[in-house]
Amino acid sequence: TIRFYGTPAEEGGSGKVYMVREGLFNDVDIALHWHPGSQNAASAGAALANKSAKFRFHGISAHAAGSPEKGRSALDGVEAMNLMINMMREHIPQEARIHYVITAGGKAPNVVPDFAEVYYYARHNRRDVVIDIFDRMVKAAEGAALGTGTTMDYEMIGGTHELLPNLTLQKVMHDNLSEVGGIEYTAEEKEFADKIAVTLGQEKADLATAKNVQPYKTEARAYGSTDVGDVSFTVPTVGFGTATWVPGTPAHSWQAVAAGGTSIGRKGMMVAAKTLTKTAIDLFKDKKLVETAKAEFLEKRGADFKYIPLLGDRAPALDYRK
Repeated sequence: TIRFYGTPAEEGGSGKVYMVREGLFNDVDIALHWHPGSQNAASAGAALANKSAKFRFHGISAHAAGSPEKGRSALDGVEAMNLMINMMREHIPQEARIHYVITAGGKAPNVVPDFAEVYYYARHNRRDVVIDIFDRMVKAAEGAALGTGTTMDYEMIGGTHELLPNLTLQKVMHDNLSEVGGIEYTAEEKEFADKIAVTLGQEKADLATAKNVQPYKTEARAYGSTDVGDVSFTVPTVGFGTATWVPGTPAHSWQAVAAGGTSIGRKGMMVAAKTLTKTAIDLFKDKKLVETAKAEFLEKRGADFKYIPLLGDRAPALDYRK
């Protein structure tokens, strides 16, 4: 049994899959996934473990000029938490990442906000470090509420494992991607790509990156996070990326979305579809390859591994953008 995961390039390439539920992958031998990008590469990838939550502060509303002493600002709670988290950055592992956005901060300057919300991510390439950092963030939030006379609660939004690479599968995927090859731009696509390149501070797009396949590497630095990581700790998993965006385009940008909805994106998707299909055929035809991949998976994961979702026991937050 082989299952495929990917995100249409027209959607800008979130690369997300639903959180693994215990038992869901019991009948799966291999999981294949693909992610849109600005180049063609099937090296042994990496991803950061991640815990995210929305911290909600509740205060007392009052007129900010007429009776400020009667108010307790929920926004003060958010800002106090942010200050402590930003000081904490000096005392966490260098590879860790913490990001936040204030999603609610009040409606008018002359009204003391009785509600404010801040949305946080904590990331590292080891989930135990992420758990420790997140626990410290919760303590900071509790301290911020205590110091500002507010109350705080938080909702877990996401939690993902780091990616567990499988070199047995990765080499097969790379060979198939190399055989399929990259994409050639038409004159119209080149014109579009050059316009996109200008918005990225380039004179012209480097189309060779889209045409070629990157050399195979076994060491990769992790940047983003994906719940494919949870899949990779449940079943042998392999993935890759193809050039569905103009080379040099950063993820989560309007330029990525703009290219994904054109023939450039569709061509990259076809490269992905062919590579996935060829890899699946190899696995169906070679039972020993599957067995070798499973043996590597079990050795790397460890005999005592037990899957515990970083999300906790809540259902997936499918409305997390609200």
